[in-house]
This record gives sequence, structure tokens and C-alpha cells, in this order.
Amino acid sequence: MAVEVFNNPIRICYVLAAILTMHYTYGQDLKRHQWNNRVVLILSDQEDIKTYQQQIAQFNSLPKDLLDRKIIIYQVLPKRYRIMNNLKNTRPNNWIASTILFDKFANKGRDFKIILIGLDGSPKLEQANVLTATELFGTIDAMPMRRAELNRKKNR
Repeated sequence: MAVEVFNNPIRICYVLAAILTMHYTYGQDLKRHQWNNRVVLILSDQEDIKTYQQQIAQFNSLPKDLLDRKIIIYQVLPKRYRIMNNLKNTRPNNWIASTILFDKFANKGRDFKIILIGLDGSPKLEQANVLTATELFGTIDAMPMRRAELNRKKNR
């Protein structure tokens, strides 16, 4: 069956188009959050690394604070990723098979990294140790867009 697909040039084009579409879709995943959500990427070489597990536990205890600051958390491993909180409920989404986010953001030779991406889509904070809630929220709350959000809430 596989041989038949590759004997037909039109079928080859369809297969290539499907592969490129999947690649493009995964690459655009973070773009869909721009101007709507802040994104935190938790990257790790392995799922059982202590720092990675501590970071996930830290964020699991903060659903209301994450929602208030419009933060989407991505768990990123070498061959897959998922959204840890989808702001509608606290259950993690299913894993998506892809190396795109890990390849783009992980540091080779480091087993853990966390990145905060602002509403404008640019990185605001990167570090190789557990990011505390105080550090995360302090960084976000000092940003001009967050201060504007708080002022709008106050004036309602």
C-alpha cells in the first residue's frame, strides 16, 4: 500500500501537503495566544526530573491567579507538549506529538528551562530553576499591559 502512494506524483503532493500543514499548525500554536494570553513554557528533557515536577506542582496550586493574569501553561518535552491549564478548567489537555516547541525553546545540555512569553509574543523571563509564584506574578504585575488591566478593573 505504501509503495502505491509513492508511485503516484499527485498522492506524493497530498502527503507532503498534509505533513507541511501539520508542521505549520504546531508552529503556530503559540501565535494563537498573542494579545490574548501570557504563555509559560515548562521545558524538560525528561518528565521525571525533580525541577520539572516541582514547577508543575507550583502552578497546579494557583489556578485562580493564573486565570486572573491570563496565563496559559505549556508542558514541553522533547517529543510532545500539552497545555497544562486551559483557563476553562484545571485538567491538562491531551499530549500533542511534536518536537517543534522543544526544538525552538529548549537549551541543549540543560534538563530544565522555564520561559514567560508576554502578551506581545516576546520572551519576558527565562531561567533554569523553579519559578516561584512571587517571581512570576511580580514580573507580570510590573508590566505596563498588566497595570493597564488592573486600572481598568479598578475603574469599573
